[in-house]
Amino acid sequence: MLVLSVADVVSYVEQSFPQSLAEEWDNVGLQVGSTCLPCRTVMTCLTTTEAAVDYAAEVGVDLIISHHPLIFTPLKAITAQQPIGRTIGKLLTHQISLYVVHTNVDKAKGGLNDWLAETLHLLDAEILETQEEEGIGYGRIGRLASKMTLVSLAKNVAKALGIEAVRYAGDQGKPIEKAAVCSGSGSHLWPLALDLGADVLITGDVKYHTAIDVVNTSLALIDAGHYGTEAIFSSRVAVFLENAAKKQAWPLRVIAYQEETDPLAAVWKGV
Repeated sequence: MLVLSVADVVSYVEQSFPQSLAEEWDNVGLQVGSTCLPCRTVMTCLTTTEAAVDYAAEVGVDLIISHHPLIFTPLKAITAQQPIGRTIGKLLTHQISLYVVHTNVDKAKGGLNDWLAETLHLLDAEILETQEEEGIGYGRIGRLASKMTLVSLAKNVAKALGIEAVRYAGDQGKPIEKAAVCSGSGSHLWPLALDLGADVLITGDVKYHTAIDVVNTSLALIDAGHYGTEAIFSSRVAVFLENAAKKQAWPLRVIAYQEETDPLAAVWKGV
């Protein structure tokens, strides 16, 4: 019977999301473990938390594929008094390897920003901020299937992304037809979205002063949160791997971690 290794799975992932696409400041690739270890079960998640690793150990995961790097800045110590130290310790104890795709999957064709555009039903989506290499870049820009007001679109975004609330900046009755999107923290792209004729930019982590600048233009903003615009990562990468397993006839179990939530909870008036 074929026994997959971590290297086999990682090699397939890198065909679509090569590490070379990642920013120089980013930290992607194998962060914990070994490519030589066997891989019978892989789990996808947005962020590798201690709780996620506990779950992975419980269900027998061999490889975690995460979007956010567990190790981003250099570590001066790995101790049980720190959450990251405990998380790394549990990964090593249970022989679970950790592999990260971050800015490389953000920029790649068929990656996170394409998934976000599809989830929000953008038509004829193109790259918002193109890179030197053809076909890659941050964000997407396209048109809605039908024109709607800003407040209606904001409600549709929340529903499509499965989140409780979004924030918006602009006239709630503003008609929206052309929309730009960027997963995570993409509000710095607003001048480009405006220049390309977008009526709205949908992203996360919008700062107060950015909103002030934008409301004085013809562009509107919808802030669906960092988590909200990236939460689809886990399920979409799981589907990507399931399709790979079928295509390659791999004996691979794929799990999308379902217990992640936005650490920033909303409090409603009157609650």
